[in-house]
Amino acid sequence: MKTTPIPRLAPALLALLLALPGQAALSATQDREENLANPRGWSAIAGMDPRAVRELARTLPLSETATEDQPWCDHKAALERTLRHDFGEAEVAAGSEGTTLWGSEIMGTWTVVFERPDATSCVIASGIGFSDGANPALFFVKAGLNG
Repeated sequence: MKTTPIPRLAPALLALLLALPGQAALSATQDREENLANPRGWSAIAGMDPRAVRELARTLPLSETATEDQPWCDHKAALERTLRHDFGEAEVAAGSEGTTLWGSEIMGTWTVVFERPDATSCVIASGIGFSDGANPALFFVKAGLNG
């Protein structure tokens, strides 16, 4: 079974954690209660609004055939399999304009996926601080989307 490397799935999250100075990075990854109280999210392309990433994702090729760095896009089934297997995430809620929220109580991670009519899906945002009891709209808002 082919798996997708973690940096492809959440580059903005990894970049942020690596950019945090010493102790701040440690506390950002270890303080689960703080993460649950203050969920955070990042666009799949650093510095780009997730709404713009969603528009860009409408025409992106699969990541394996991309000529430039881009958000992770794959066949819907493959992307969903990786979210389940690598992150323990499950589909939580549908948002607007083809977006879905995935989340993991175990990992505390969440991912907003844009689903295209051609059975291709692209990650447009991700973050930390997910809990099963939280309102899904919170994560769409944290991702810069209204739901």
